[in-house]
Amino acid sequence: MERTVYQVHSLNAGKTETLTFGSKTFDSAIRKRPVNHRVWVHKLGMEEDEQAYKDHGGTEKAVCQYPYEYYSYWKDLLGFLETEALFGENLSTIGLTEENTHIGDIFALGEARLQVTEPRQPCYKLAAKYNIPDLVARMQKSGYTGFMFRVLKEGWVSPDDELILISQDEKRITVAEVNRVKWNKKASAEEVEEILSVEALSKTLRETLSKRRKL
Repeated sequence: MERTVYQVHSLNAGKTETLTFGSKTFDSAIRKRPVNHRVWVHKLGMEEDEQAYKDHGGTEKAVCQYPYEYYSYWKDLLGFLETEALFGENLSTIGLTEENTHIGDIFALGEARLQVTEPRQPCYKLAAKYNIPDLVARMQKSGYTGFMFRVLKEGWVSPDDELILISQDEKRITVAEVNRVKWNKKASAEEVEEILSVEALSKTLRETLSKRRKL
């Protein structure tokens, strides 16, 4: 396989804080800031990053990625453009999207090894942060969700590191394909089964899609 390298725009981490956006008050670490030094990445994510709730993060969703290319897409809607961690992602990259990334693909980032597990699930905090009630629906419709990694090997990473593709999953099921099936309740049983056949798929999304077998 030809060596494929992607540029890291920023590494981002945040501490849990109580935030009020509009009428909503909640705990969140969504307001992440760039990390400008080496940081340890472990099985639950970046050492300096926090998660507010148990259903966020975990070993299956340890690192959140979002393509930097999409920032300009949201500029008109948001009315401004943040330069890092637009949607609270840990890793902003250039060139790596849902269309060219497969569930199960493995990447090197510094000493760490990361594996793609599922598309990112946009949550209400994004809508609350920007005071745009339908932001989650817009992200789902656009397919511009970003995606999640599990950490296969812990290690030190730096903002100067490149994200290097080590191996592609043999099933070649893209994150974009998973998004299309995930949000389409009329997706065929065959389409659902194809995604469930990917061994690296996150446990949480596997449970969600498995329930559709019974419908």
